[in-house]
Amino acid sequence: MRGLHYFPVMNTVFARGFAAHRDGRLTEAERAYEAALAAEPRHVDALHLLGVLRHQQGQHAEAAELVRRAVDLRPTDAGLQLNLGNALKALGRLDDAIERFRNALTLQPGFPLAQYNLGNAYTAAGRHEDAADAFEKALRLQPNDAPTWNNFGNALSALRRFEDAARAFRRALAIRPRHAGALNNLGMALNALGDPDGAIRQFRAAIEAEPNYVAAHFNLGNLLDASGRPADAVAPLETTIRLQPRFAPAHFGLGHALATLGRQAEALPQFERAVGLDPKYAVAWLGLGNAHLALGNHPAAVRAFDQALRLGPDEPAAQLNRSLALLALGDYARGLAAYEWRLKTPGSAKAPPLPRWNGEPMPGRTLLVRAEQGFGDTLQFMRFAPFAAKLAGRLVLEVQPALLPLLEPAAQAARIELKSAADAPARADAFCPLMSLPLALGMTTLESIPARTPYLVVPAAYRRKWRGSIGGQAKRKIGITWSGRLQPGETRSLPLAMLDPLFALEGIDWIVLQPVLAAVERAALDAHPCAKAIHRLDGRLENFADTGAIVDRLDGVVSVDTSVAHLAGALGKPLWLMLPFAADWRWGIDALSSTWYPKTRLFRQAEPGGWADVVERVAADVRGG
Repeated sequence: MRGLHYFPVMNTVFARGFAAHRDGRLTEAERAYEAALAAEPRHVDALHLLGVLRHQQGQHAEAAELVRRAVDLRPTDAGLQLNLGNALKALGRLDDAIERFRNALTLQPGFPLAQYNLGNAYTAAGRHEDAADAFEKALRLQPNDAPTWNNFGNALSALRRFEDAARAFRRALAIRPRHAGALNNLGMALNALGDPDGAIRQFRAAIEAEPNYVAAHFNLGNLLDASGRPADAVAPLETTIRLQPRFAPAHFGLGHALATLGRQAEALPQFERAVGLDPKYAVAWLGLGNAHLALGNHPAAVRAFDQALRLGPDEPAAQLNRSLALLALGDYARGLAAYEWRLKTPGSAKAPPLPRWNGEPMPGRTLLVRAEQGFGDTLQFMRFAPFAAKLAGRLVLEVQPALLPLLEPAAQAARIELKSAADAPARADAFCPLMSLPLALGMTTLESIPARTPYLVVPAAYRRKWRGSIGGQAKRKIGITWSGRLQPGETRSLPLAMLDPLFALEGIDWIVLQPVLAAVERAALDAHPCAKAIHRLDGRLENFADTGAIVDRLDGVVSVDTSVAHLAGALGKPLWLMLPFAADWRWGIDALSSTWYPKTRLFRQAEPGGWADVVERVAADVRGG
């Protein structure tokens, strides 16, 4: 065993024990050492090697006491100092162990094993600079020792000297090419240096060298998941769990990979196992809450997020996702207050250096309100701006440029100054994000949401622009959208081919309201058996006022959860809204209609991905008028 040092002085009984110890016959060695000590209690080598044997058996306290007695009898023996340090290190008494390793080096300066073990003790104590120095000195004494190069690399990695660490690991591998630890550690250094592909190759090589190497399987799975390859990550993470079933991070990693793949039902028990093994594993509680949220189990999601926040109260993701669960449950009082955490998440827009407005009257002063997130959010929350405008001398509303023409009439009617978010910031006395207006205004119940529609008016110029006929004169005209802005984990969109039951309805002209279509979608629509009843406007819709002018002339809109749906709702048009299994918070959990848009009917998936049934139900409802 590396780290043990033998300096025996032979006699007959002791020699039998030493020979048995050397050959691995520990019980026989133990009897011989004890017999030697019974005959001579101050037998230094018997005390020493019985202590070494106890260390090998995991009885470190007894080992330390035996070797200490030997040291007291022979204090100038470097080997005894070394092995006392080993026993003390095993007991977690790192400062005492370091003192003994230093004693060994004082007695024998060219003692490579003492330098090596001193480096390991420094590493365990978190003293990585000292560890690197100790390993470097050990390498001067034994430059061809692969474990020392490997541990030197680990110390350099802890100091974030990843290039130097990679060189050290490569030196270890030049000496011992199949050193699994060095291969794994080189992988971690390469990943830190921004070379994930190189890191993956090293993790695979480590596994080839040592097939049951838990750390390499775990690191490989984690990196594959982090590199956008969650499907490839599943197998190594499952292997990690098979090899080490009680390793909570592996269960969390597997849950994360499965969740990324949309396999939330499979991810859920992995997160549950992770928190069962480690109840203080905050990020695993967050993953558990996210899985419950994606599966539509909002009360359980809130409980998991609450536990994550007990462990880490300032975790923005847990705070934000908890707010989404509360809002979906209709608890707007708590949900809107918690939703303010969206402003602290990575990537959120920086607020201007102005006092935050919280609903207080400010006559004679200017309030700046700034749109955030997507077009649909601006269209939905625009309804609150006129109420805020009544409390300020002047309200400036910054919105996305594509929405300016559409919102202008409503803004003028409410004496709101509309401004493009692309322009220089307006001068103001206070600031409020658009989606914080209901909280500031105290509109924090479902009953207090302003639900009167239409609250937007299409500009007259755009009504004139689109006053020509669309489709057949005698047919109902219904707009349609099937996909929105694509995002990671997207569940709101459905394939164009699944809309056939709608296109097959007689007496309807379908007006495609998506401003941009993929080439394959255009080709599919042009070749569709019902192509004469499908009218494309892609390339002609320059902004939302164009789309609004079209929607305003329609008999209704069929849409997934996208900005067009909010536009139809804000214009007071009948809307058939197709929702995924775990819909966005604003549509509630099981409601058939919307508080936000009274003329909206909600059609939800019965199971994740179950669009066919949704489309059939919408088709039946549209057919019935």
